[in-house]
Amino acid sequence: MAHMDDSLKAALYRITCPDGATLGNYHLGLLAETAAQQVAHHLAICPLCTREIAQLEAFLAETAVSLQPSTGERIKVWIAKRLPGGGQNRQGMGAATGTPAFALRGDNGGPLMYEAGDAQLSLEIQDDPEHPGRKSILGLVLGIETEAVEVKLLQGDGVVTAVTLDEIGNFSFTSLATGSYELTLSGQTIEIHVPDLNI
Repeated sequence: MAHMDDSLKAALYRITCPDGATLGNYHLGLLAETAAQQVAHHLAICPLCTREIAQLEAFLAETAVSLQPSTGERIKVWIAKRLPGGGQNRQGMGAATGTPAFALRGDNGGPLMYEAGDAQLSLEIQDDPEHPGRKSILGLVLGIETEAVEVKLLQGDGVVTAVTLDEIGNFSFTSLATGSYELTLSGQTIEIHVPDLNI
């Protein structure tokens, strides 16, 4: 009799309760209105299903937090590597990347070429004709999404100047004193550093 009693309890336990999938769909708002009303009425009288919904809410909250990417996962940080030969690298990339659209070649041997992850940078350092004794940088960035990418020129711990890339990846800085700088490009998903930029 005890064995039969246990079997009946196991078979009938929560027989009137919605299954776990139905409770989950109710919690997520995926049930039709009539079915959702039936589950809501059941939850009003069933502490077991109410507890199951609370456990589901806690699980989903924990999962949502754990699935959020960290800052390091969201942003790729690349350190630019200077390419030898004034824009000619081992794959001949210099010819493909070009130079800034508004750059004028001077006697300084052409642009400096850099590679950083998927990005290619071309930097041309020139005398600034409007500011004698000062320098300008004309830059072009290829290989990345250029929308809302900020370019900063830093010296020490301070930002000397900052601009935003135009739609085709050009930027420029003018009236710069000679010295050592760091150039950074910051977008929503990438950050590129060009250290030890001497002008």
